[in-house]
Amino acid sequence: MYDHPNEMKRNEIIHLHEDRSMSMLVNSLSDIEISTLLRKYGVQPKKKRGQSFLKDQNIAQEIVRAAEITTDDTVLEIGGGLGVLTKWLAEEAGHVYVIEIEACLVDALTDLFRETKNVTIIKGDALTIGLPQVTKVVSNLPYSISSEITFRLLRDVNFDWAILMYQKEFANRLGARPGSEDYSRLTINFQYLAEAEPIMEIPSRMFYPQPVVDSIVVRIRRRPHDPQARDIEIFQWMINGIYSYPKKSLRNALRIWFKTLGVERNLAEEVIEQSEAGLTGDEHLRGISIESLVVLADTIFEFVRDGKLPKARGS
Repeated sequence: MYDHPNEMKRNEIIHLHEDRSMSMLVNSLSDIEISTLLRKYGVQPKKKRGQSFLKDQNIAQEIVRAAEITTDDTVLEIGGGLGVLTKWLAEEAGHVYVIEIEACLVDALTDLFRETKNVTIIKGDALTIGLPQVTKVVSNLPYSISSEITFRLLRDVNFDWAILMYQKEFANRLGARPGSEDYSRLTINFQYLAEAEPIMEIPSRMFYPQPVVDSIVVRIRRRPHDPQARDIEIFQWMINGIYSYPKKSLRNALRIWFKTLGVERNLAEEVIEQSEAGLTGDEHLRGISIESLVVLADTIFEFVRDGKLPKARGS
């Protein structure tokens, strides 16, 4: 977990000397050069997928350096684009798997890395295809799938750590502290599983097409499970249930949630009283720590076990 956005420390992006002897595909690219390449391969960036291509090779190199990759590492990149990150990953890793959904970009990546023996290009949707088991994940993620792919990686890939780029707002929510406006259902579900450390902030002008907001690169590590809920399904069920009403007090959110479950609203008071989380029910949801929510979820578990609440569903 990292500091609230107003407090978090940002590392400066170091701009290295550019070697203009490199081919156009592996240099820092201008908007015109990227546009030309996209037209060559018949690619039209899709806003609904949040597609933006990183232009600066120096930034790409810094992102890869932050991953501390060695030849012992197998790396996964999701959304290879025009190979800006892939180039540096291939220089450091034992093997790199690149998943790209766009057939035209698969063609571009295949052309670029045809002679690179330690790069495998996989055409497919990273949300649905089988993911290779790797030691590290390094990606400029398509913003439209940020949440889904983050939780899939945490669930299905046993990586040491991941270096991932997100929209600034999304990254701030991942690392938010209790009591902040960014503290949300996403924050809690993520921080129950992992920690996010900011690496660098990247201005929107470093991408083509230029997105509306800046980006933040974060290092993600799994969180030691202490405390751990007695039933993760019930924990997630409760979080998704009560944090549908993030501006409510705990008592009111529980009452509304219980009503949607078809049980007596006043059962909320009994849950609060029996919980050992030390909560009164008057707490604002955005101010409750994950540790307290775990204890509260364990009380919900007991109520389900005793038949006072229905079995978890839709978590």
